[in-house]
Amino acid sequence: MNLIVLALIAAKPAPIVFVEMNGKLVSLTFAAFLVALAPLAPLAAAAAETRISAAQAYENVVNGSVTLIDIRSPQEWRKSGIPKGSLPVTMHNPSGREAFKDAILRAVNGDKSRPIALICAVGGRSHWAQRYLSKNGFTNVSDVAEGMFGRGRTQPGWLKRGLPVEPCRDCGP
Repeated sequence: MNLIVLALIAAKPAPIVFVEMNGKLVSLTFAAFLVALAPLAPLAAAAAETRISAAQAYENVVNGSVTLIDIRSPQEWRKSGIPKGSLPVTMHNPSGREAFKDAILRAVNGDKSRPIALICAVGGRSHWAQRYLSKNGFTNVSDVAEGMFGRGRTQPGWLKRGLPVEPCRDCGP
């Protein structure tokens, strides 16, 4: 559907919006226009979500343009190591989601606009965390959607790509 807003007129009793929709001129009240746009909101939110490959995440860590955060559990960190240059901040915080968000905020020195990339095992948790942090005011969050272990042939993951890992030095018991 092609939709072009041509004019918004402050008419009484209600503002009127003139739009060209698929080549036809249509006039709507402003309220009707907003109702018509409501189904497009999830598409706009999804478009704002950024996914990057493990290789791109590592390149960004090396050049200093992103803080990579491994959100898996301490048990997972101990088993496979963490991506070199990443910070371990588990989303499985026993104090809950708010504590996870606060730990991420500390990792970026309180700067919610600082570029961060999240990685987990295969991308499910990092995608959830990306959305959660975005809803809580973080404005530059990327998802390493293939994770550590990959998602099929086209997204092999950090480990199969041969990207460097290091032992987690502060992974708890």
